[in-house]
Amino acid sequence: MITGLVWLVPLWITVVVAKAVFRAMGSFLSPLLALLPWNLSPAARFAISIGAFLLLIYLIGSFASYILGRKLLQFWEAMILKIPLIRTIYSAAKQVVDAISLSNRSAFKSVVLVQFPAEGSRSLGFVTGTVRDPQNREMVTVFVPTAPNPTTGFLMMVPREQTEQTALSIETAVRMIVSGGVLSPQSLGPAQEIRANKHEKNA
Repeated sequence: MITGLVWLVPLWITVVVAKAVFRAMGSFLSPLLALLPWNLSPAARFAISIGAFLLLIYLIGSFASYILGRKLLQFWEAMILKIPLIRTIYSAAKQVVDAISLSNRSAFKSVVLVQFPAEGSRSLGFVTGTVRDPQNREMVTVFVPTAPNPTTGFLMMVPREQTEQTALSIETAVRMIVSGGVLSPQSLGPAQEIRANKHEKNA
């Protein structure tokens, strides 16, 4: 039963919000559509509402790509964050959107486990590249995100042999972090410590 609710509640909320948005868009466009010489059917009005909504999203995204647009959007966001109840809803929604965009970043090459924040503990991290230290040793750059907001975190540079490779996808790891571990897979996959593999090759 709980599993069913986990799937149905987000779906129901999505449908309700989508209907509300399209209804509002339809109400806004109705006076303009009434000026057209054609007698549009409800289906045509609905299609126009969807098209207008997608166009609005595109225009906002294009507008935000410019410095002036970013400044205005930052000002608008600051005003929203001053409203108590709206601030909570907006912040939560923004974290979800940021997490989705984070999971689509191609800069993350793989998901690993690193010893952090204390000895004996492990944290999920995203491998972003490699770098050489002053002694010319290869170090792996790992971004360790915070929970439940994975858009912030810590940048670590650790020896490759001190990372443990997992079989998790970027999307699965982000979902795991955002949920605080609630949406965790039963296994992290064949996490093989690279240090052990290296010793086996040298044996």
